[in-house]
Amino acid sequence: MRKPVRPGSIFFFIFFFMAAAVAALADHPSAATSTDLGELRTEVNRLDDSLSLLDDSHPRAREFREREAEIRDELVWLREQIRRHEGNERRGLGASKAEVDKLRQEIRSLRDDIEDAYGVPLAQGRIDVPDGTEIQVRLEESLSSKTARVEDRVEATVAESVTSDGRLAIPAGTEVSGVVRSVQPAERPAKGGRLEMSFESIVLDGQPVNMDARVVEVEESGLDKSKAGLGAIIGGVLGAVIDGKKGALIGAIVGGTGAVVATAGDEVELPAGTLLTVRLERPLTVASR
Repeated sequence: MRKPVRPGSIFFFIFFFMAAAVAALADHPSAATSTDLGELRTEVNRLDDSLSLLDDSHPRAREFREREAEIRDELVWLREQIRRHEGNERRGLGASKAEVDKLRQEIRSLRDDIEDAYGVPLAQGRIDVPDGTEIQVRLEESLSSKTARVEDRVEATVAESVTSDGRLAIPAGTEVSGVVRSVQPAERPAKGGRLEMSFESIVLDGQPVNMDARVVEVEESGLDKSKAGLGAIIGGVLGAVIDGKKGALIGAIVGGTGAVVATAGDEVELPAGTLLTVRLERPLTVASR
């Protein structure tokens, strides 16, 4: 005769399987990570630069446009997958690492083919980017006057390509590094937080190059809606995933030091994805592209 199952045993088994399911959802060894998506965003930005070379007179223009359309469709699919999984970390990011890697390779392949077809030269000679040039960069991690410390590293990527004398000098997606120069937490109710940073290094052709740039403008993450590049597809939704939860940006640039100061009693809060405009204090010499 079968023994009746005790309620406590039922609870144990339910608990065991629920715990196993949660663990399985939380651990996605094949799921795309925020790092994968960040690399994908960089490749998309670089492809947009190459797509600007296209003109319909080139014999391969139609092929390139068709491949661009396919990539656009895949980006839209990826965007929808992420939207469906947004807000539920246990379900992952809605795409596998293999899918994102495959898309990144397609993007890179199209960029290489376009540059080869249009005879974009390899690095040769030098380009001088004059002092006073403004570069828009996107923060990769959030910053707060409440938690930041002097000498903390600040990592960002170039949001829009920089040209000099009609040549591409700094492509979108280029890594830049900075440092927190000074920080003061808020003192309620009268004193707002203060955060000052500068950027001192940029990675070009895989090598760090010294730069001297200060922040002159700050704004929340966004895209120029007048631009219809592939970056417009990936920027918003992937930015939200990569950057994490967005809060209201607090702070305004004041003075000539590039300090960001919050209103009385508030901390300076710069979410990852915040767009900063930095201005070169000294000329920057780079390899031509």
